[in-house]
Amino acid sequence: MVNRVTVTLEQAEYSGLLKMAIEELRNPSHQLHVILRQELERRGLWSSSGQDPQAGDDATQEGVVDDAK
Repeated sequence: MVNRVTVTLEQAEYSGLLKMAIEELRNPSHQLHVILRQELERRGLWSSSGQDPQAGDDATQEGVVDDAK
């Protein structure tokens, strides 16, 4: 399942994102995706192995929004 999220950035934030994307030869949307995955993995909320590190937890726990609806 794929969910879309709209993110509003200040000009300085977008400029930084664009600079990172250019340095890593990505478009800004893909760069943001990479940054998000890295942060989720750092916090133990996502695993690059494809396994949910919190498997068994309720996906609708407090603070988690399900945009699929």
